[in-house]
Amino acid sequence: MRLFIAVDVTEEVRTAVARQAALLREANCDVGWVKPENFHLTLKFLGETPDGRLDDIKASLDLIAASRAAFELELRGMGCFPERGAPRVVWVGAGAGRDALAAVARDVEGAMEDLGFPREQRDFAAHLTIGRVRSPRGAERLRHRLEAEADTGFGRCVVDEIRLYKSTLASGGSVYDLLHAAKLGA
Repeated sequence: MRLFIAVDVTEEVRTAVARQAALLREANCDVGWVKPENFHLTLKFLGETPDGRLDDIKASLDLIAASRAAFELELRGMGCFPERGAPRVVWVGAGAGRDALAAVARDVEGAMEDLGFPREQRDFAAHLTIGRVRSPRGAERLRHRLEAEADTGFGRCVVDEIRLYKSTLASGGSVYDLLHAAKLGA
């Protein structure tokens, strides 16, 4: 199974982000846009994982969640990775609450490392991926439009769960199945 750990956003945030992403599409860039129902903030990508590891992963997420209180997260701003050169990922950023999210991500990273999953080499950057750039066609137009949206607000949501998802690659895009939800503060 291909697994990742994430937090979800509200339907209101999804709608606001999807509305802005539709405007970005008008730039006619070669971007594979993420379906709004798949919007999330990844805390840790685990990759291919044997079924036998699920119980340990779930137990670790439950322990982390029990030690953290729910918090409010603001979704704000748009940009792309990398900051210079050819863009590869189009994202919406996090404003208020991003430090709390980063703390949860650090807990998840450490717990998963204890279970044998490799530590991420890059620092955690709170973001919601909305598109993946497939070619450089229109990249400068895209960058220009993203710069204009650097401070756009998309709303707030309460982060009260850490979720474990199974990701299945399909011809119409990835399909995510929820395997476990660990309630913060429970």
